Amino acid sequence: MALNYEKEGHIVKVGLNRPKEKNALDPQILMDLHRAWEEINADDGIRVVILYSCLPEIFCSGMDLGSAIPILTGVREPETEAEKWFAGVGPQIAEAMLKPNMVRKPVIAAINGYCLTGGFEMVMGADLRIASKDAVFQMREASLGIMPTGGSNVYLPRILTPCRAMEALLTADNFSAQTLYEWGFLNRVVPYEELMDTAMTMAERIAGNGPLAVQGIVRCFRESMDMTWADAFQKELEIGLPVFSSLDAREGIKAMKERRKPEFPGKYR
Repeated sequence: MALNYEKEGHIVKVGLNRPKEKNALDPQILMDLHRAWEEINADDGIRVVILYSCLPEIFCSGMDLGSAIPILTGVREPETEAEKWFAGVGPQIAEAMLKPNMVRKPVIAAINGYCLTGGFEMVMGADLRIASKDAVFQMREASLGIMPTGGSNVYLPRILTPCRAMEALLTADNFSAQTLYEWGFLNRVVPYEELMDTAMTMAERIAGNGPLAVQGIVRCFRESMDMTWADAFQKELEIGLPVFSSLDAREGIKAMKERRKPEFPGKYR
């Protein structure tokens, strides 16, 4: 299986698993990822997602030059179901990987080893990012004479400062986990052997909170990012006020008064 999908309680772990290809993103794994995001959205029992690599030495080597690029550039016609789907998404390739508004639940990226080009762009779409100390990040497209189109030109200037985003994109250099932690791209940098435990601890903490509140916070962040202050405050009320009158809110207050752990139903009414 090129993609591992494992559910533990309210948490789903989605693992890239193409050892021979160093987790390069081919049409099949991209289609599988797209379907995984749809399944996660449809399952109300899922509250947090962890995206990770099953390989100890690399997170993702980027787009598969042997299969994906020839189709994307029109060098050869698509043949398989996955290739035809891939050709159909075309310029919207960021959505096929991890466009933020695709997954309504918070996504934690657990990153180890080399995280290159399309793999780097994929974790830009996550809400939280934890990396092992050995992680290395690179957007190498400019060095190949091509321009990245998986979302990095949009993501990085918003996540980092514009000048640091331009440095990463224009130099095509390698950047260490420590550097990107200092630049504000990463939430944690930990030893590799602690990577998944750290991600799971964070996921469990989030999954224990009210799911409507968590999803509302994620939605508000994404939808208000480019709004004026006035519109953003209005969006916050639009999303947040219904949560105040939800069954989750009633359960949370009741549990606090009764000094017990809440059992959130994840429902408005």
